[in-house]
Amino acid sequence: MLWPATALAATTDGSEQQEAVVTLAEAAAVQPPATQTLRGVVDSVDERSDTIRVRLSPDRTEPFRVQDGLLFNAVRFGDPVTFSVQTISGFQTIVGLTKE
Repeated sequence: MLWPATALAATTDGSEQQEAVVTLAEAAAVQPPATQTLRGVVDSVDERSDTIRVRLSPDRTEPFRVQDGLLFNAVRFGDPVTFSVQTISGFQTIVGLTKE
């Protein structure tokens, strides 16, 4: 993959070419997904679709995917929870959860 601002040309000095490769590698480095911490109350647990619905406020309930299926054994309807969420493959995914 070439970036529009990067031009590759034959050089007599190998260090310039090495610098270009390092710059491309740094640009292509994968950044870890941002983690968001939320609090709410478990509204439903759906193991078939690997989701837990959490009531974040009185008028807002959202579904979240679960990264670790063992969470289904740890929570029930009505449990207050604090959980960490990352967007993984386009889905809001619970990557950590604690009951309050």
